[in-house]
Amino acid sequence: MRHALDAAANVSLRTHLPDQVPQDPTIGQPLSRGPQPIPVTSVSVEQGFASASDHSCLEDACLDDQAPVYLSSVLGNAKFFGGTDLVWTQAAPSASECTTGDVVVFRIGTDDPSETIAQALARGASGILTEQILPCPLPQCVVGSADRALAEIASHVCLRPDRKLLTIGVVGNSGKTSTCLLTASLSAAAGFRTAYQCDLGSSDGVVESTAADRVPAGADLIYWLEEARDCMSELAVIEVSERAARDGCYDAMQFDVLIVAGRSELADDFGPSGLQCMLDRLTPSGVVIAPEQDAKTRRAIEQTEAKHLFYGTQTSSEFGAVVLDQSGGMSTLMLSAGDTTALMETPLCGEAMAANIGAAMTLGSLLGTSLHKIAGYLSKLRSIPGRGQRLVDFGRSTVVLETGGAVDRVRQALQTAKATGVGGRIWCVLAVGQTMSNETLAQYGRCIERHAHQCVVTSRPGGSNAFLQSTHQLLDGVKHCAAIRMVADPTDAISWVLRQSGPRDTVVIITNAPAGSPQQGRLELQQVERLVDSVRESMEVAEDAAAEDTPEGTKVTLKLFK
Repeated sequence: MRHALDAAANVSLRTHLPDQVPQDPTIGQPLSRGPQPIPVTSVSVEQGFASASDHSCLEDACLDDQAPVYLSSVLGNAKFFGGTDLVWTQAAPSASECTTGDVVVFRIGTDDPSETIAQALARGASGILTEQILPCPLPQCVVGSADRALAEIASHVCLRPDRKLLTIGVVGNSGKTSTCLLTASLSAAAGFRTAYQCDLGSSDGVVESTAADRVPAGADLIYWLEEARDCMSELAVIEVSERAARDGCYDAMQFDVLIVAGRSELADDFGPSGLQCMLDRLTPSGVVIAPEQDAKTRRAIEQTEAKHLFYGTQTSSEFGAVVLDQSGGMSTLMLSAGDTTALMETPLCGEAMAANIGAAMTLGSLLGTSLHKIAGYLSKLRSIPGRGQRLVDFGRSTVVLETGGAVDRVRQALQTAKATGVGGRIWCVLAVGQTMSNETLAQYGRCIERHAHQCVVTSRPGGSNAFLQSTHQLLDGVKHCAAIRMVADPTDAISWVLRQSGPRDTVVIITNAPAGSPQQGRLELQQVERLVDSVRESMEVAEDAAAEDTPEGTKVTLKLFK
């Protein structure tokens, strides 16, 4: 078997020479204004990252407010009415906040056309970027999607920040956040200043934050990449949304590496899947890191003839993370890259988490890091909030927090809890919401009945009004309905389970939190943690009080049975 690093001959991330710059008609014309155009580059691992001096002229051009930007040169498919072109200054946050010279953006189905026109005329807007022709004398630039056009403009103004650093996208139906954090932790420990964006938080390479908004896409992501580059970041790891990928929110940028976590999602209609859309955004020298067990993903990658590396959780995998032992909340893995192996111990347990570790390990091998160092770097990440997060207390049941969100993730969480337990029962507290379909609820019922010993179904915070209807749909997938306990209040449900479970039991709490901001998700997990701590404290106080009431010096008698 060839050595893992020999793959660099086929999938190395090399810098394009000036005569090798790929011509991508979807990106637009070269953006440099100097006499010697700077080539579109993909960061090279072997030749080193581009120095700050190489991009000094780009940064100066991005900061030059006097340079006019004509939308006709940026948006090739745009149509202009009321003028032959439109000079871009800045976009107003809304029509009511427009100032003199700003460009107002109109979106169909979101903005009121009459209000937008009136505000634009009254506040001195220079033009309107719109998705349909409006009855207005101002110059108009008509595009198919305003958000996509704003992303193209942002990429032009910032001089394509995605080409100034190694851009890594993480796609898939499950495990994206864990893979993103594992990858960012590995690259940062290996000496690369790393920026990342995921559902649990973000970092520009210097400051870590938990944003109150969702993971950015489109123009907001372009501006964030520019900020990351200003912080001298060398890598950017981005969690890619399936819906955003299908809506074209990433069409204004390119990716050097795509990591597929979990499985490739099938599209709900006859359009392309998110993975197929992202494969179109891969650079000519880009690499796809995908699971070898997923046939649909392999087929999609082979159809595009993209350079690829496959990882798995089997001993036959060239890039593999094989689970050797799981017990007591710890997992022992054997990492393999070609003919090199290394052992790793981590509290991140389960086959799904091992696959995420395998994906991060594959990228580390591609970056030229030795396998033994990779094992040491990855083992430093001890816990991920809401992804198998364990709350352990002496003499109490072990609590595992899972965000859920999909039937596969719930199944993986329950299987992992059973594999890493100490012989006790598996308790499952499942929260159901109003947005779940009837089919999904029935699948949840079938899953928890099969993989848990005791099941308690509760509602999401504020969703008790539709709890009765949701439980009826969930019971459609259950064989023994009497075995499922229904508790509408989530606080009462968690408290009852913690009091009834034994010291050797494992309680899996699945919040099924809807997609929201990182701050919202972290706050909900912290509330559950505080609830668990308060219940345990009350149990300890009650036990101490009962011990004090017990008379001292009670005679102990033994009864022998023949």
